[in-house]
Amino acid sequence: MKILEPQIDKLFDDNPILRQPFLHVYNHFCQVATFQFIQEKQAPHSFAIPYTFVFERMNDFSPQSPESCDDFLRKLNPDDFKNLFACANLNIVIPFIRSKIYRFTRESSEKSTIDYADEITLKHEINDIIVTHLSLPVISNQAHDSRPWLKSVVNRLKTNKPVNPTFYFDYISEQYKASENAFIEADIIPPDFYTQIGFSSADAFKKIRNAFICIGQIYNDITFIVYKYLEVNELKDSGDGDHHLQGLGMARLGAAELKFLVQKLTGVAESDYDKFSEFFFCGEGKNGSLSLKFMPPFWSISDDVYFCPALVPTLLGTRNLLISILIDDDKNTKYNYDGLISHFFEPELLRRAQRHFESNGFYTYLECDFTGGEIDLLVFCNKFNTVMTVQAKATLYPESARMVRRLDDRIREAVEQTKRFDKLEPKEKTSLFKKSFPSLDDSAQINHIRAVLTNSSFGSTFSWQLLESNKITPINCNLLKNVLPCCNVLTELPEQIEAFIAKIKSEIEITEEQKVFSLPGHTIYQRHVETHRMKNLYDAKYWGE
Repeated sequence: MKILEPQIDKLFDDNPILRQPFLHVYNHFCQVATFQFIQEKQAPHSFAIPYTFVFERMNDFSPQSPESCDDFLRKLNPDDFKNLFACANLNIVIPFIRSKIYRFTRESSEKSTIDYADEITLKHEINDIIVTHLSLPVISNQAHDSRPWLKSVVNRLKTNKPVNPTFYFDYISEQYKASENAFIEADIIPPDFYTQIGFSSADAFKKIRNAFICIGQIYNDITFIVYKYLEVNELKDSGDGDHHLQGLGMARLGAAELKFLVQKLTGVAESDYDKFSEFFFCGEGKNGSLSLKFMPPFWSISDDVYFCPALVPTLLGTRNLLISILIDDDKNTKYNYDGLISHFFEPELLRRAQRHFESNGFYTYLECDFTGGEIDLLVFCNKFNTVMTVQAKATLYPESARMVRRLDDRIREAVEQTKRFDKLEPKEKTSLFKKSFPSLDDSAQINHIRAVLTNSSFGSTFSWQLLESNKITPINCNLLKNVLPCCNVLTELPEQIEAFIAKIKSEIEITEEQKVFSLPGHTIYQRHVETHRMKNLYDAKYWGE
């Protein structure tokens, strides 16, 4: 791999697409994302990650006409795009090879393969994908009567008139009024956090987010109608097809118009809108290190804002708000991110977990000090004289190798803290348990189980193996929601979590494919396993907390 890496870097750096205006390439990205969205009926979130490596390298943020963007699509050299996308994907994979999560084998001078380090690694990767997905934000289905405006859209298509989504403000407004609780995600941060970073309230943040989602939704609804209209009338490959789709995959609104729409929908102050923009808007000079952050939902260029409606909802979670502070040195210092973690996030995570345990009949005790450390949460099961000690890490799910390593480090910390407690003398442990739970029978055998609590995922196979080898159970609030009602006693929790993850695997589709990265004179074949039909889990009420 060391021989190939400089070749991959050079192939990437020399790609002529990187010297195109940003909007040419962003339009291509939006069209592909929208097509996937139409085909699969869900946002292609993972598709966006390789493009962060592309967009962070672009420097030309000049305005471009829709015709210029479409002309670039027609003239795009397929080999240039294939090489660019191969290099971007390999930029994701290579750090995992270095971390020995993936295995690289040079088969010959012309061929190499990339595989999971072993089948245990693959099993753990799928486990982590599942627990992460179940904790991701989701937009609930909203019932609405779309017939009046739908008829208007079709009539405009029939008369070859352009369809302006924001013309249907009344429909957007109806959607907004019905969407108060449509964005479902874990409350990983308490309301005080929003005011700490400059919002007038948590409610102001959520109102703005819902408004952006509703504006994006009207574009998506119209896009579905246009695709169907083109299909029925056999216009997909015609010039009329391009004309009707223009401005839907890559949306463009004047910055002042967009602000006006959001404020009209929400009634929020301009300062709240500007604060929201600080975290979720990107533009020239602000696109560095995107591959360490997330795909920005909005791009400011000149006096306009560009966005991909198909992706907007998946990019507006509080996780991304936090990442925008964590990875940006200036924001990290400005908002004292590390201080906020201990002050806001971990206590909130513990309170959420505490509610799950107590609502299922277990007793809890927060923050128990012992010689050499602290246990974040103790849980007591009276039926079987069982105590669970829980170490909490208010982590965010990772999207890069660097973030996976950081998560692995946090899990390692939690395991070390757990082991320090395990080394206490039995009498000291029993005394702490009795002090926390007076009804505990200290004259009988005390069953002690251990857990590590996170906001969503647990990292690479190294973390999963570390937890397994130390008999420490991985828990998050989604797992607790789904599994605790099945536990008669607390000692059943570890096996019930294993059974739940196995059940999830049986209810989704797990596919295996071979990714092919064709480089000049060398081809790399990667074994890639992916999960599909995750919406089944939402329909089955497994999602969320």
